[in-house]
Amino acid sequence: MTAAHERLYLRTLHLLVAAGIPFGGLGTFALRQQCPTLPRSLVADCDLLLPPDPASLNALTDRLQTSGWRVTLWEQPVTLPLSAADLSGKYYLRARQAGAVLDCAYENDFLSWPEFWANCHWHHGLPLLTPAAILRQKAQVGRPADRAVLRWWQRAAFSTTNA
Repeated sequence: MTAAHERLYLRTLHLLVAAGIPFGGLGTFALRQQCPTLPRSLVADCDLLLPPDPASLNALTDRLQTSGWRVTLWEQPVTLPLSAADLSGKYYLRARQAGAVLDCAYENDFLSWPEFWANCHWHHGLPLLTPAAILRQKAQVGRPADRAVLRWWQRAAFSTTNA
């Protein structure tokens, strides 16, 4: 992730908060917002979770498109309105702008929306999953990028306890 992408994500997320669109940040971007020493090079994109509600997802899509994001569902451009049938089993909407990628999940194999929201807190005006919950999810999923973040986190924690 570049510094320009990070600024674009932050502007966009604050815009969504101001519009009253329910979401929470998760993944490495949300972790970096709570731990700014986490290198940008470990952040591939910005991940959000939203309630699986077509009205919220339509509001999100409208706001993103109005802000210059190209929104797709399974790589197909999204036209509004989206219905529950359009969304079922497809997990997320993807938005792209200037090389930045915003993944907006509404189905999650590890957390339901109520469980997720219960583990979010407000940080600098944004609803984010707590670092402990992000790290647990990364350990559960265990992709190579997740393992790289966990290794960095362990080294950072070790260096602060031994400083």
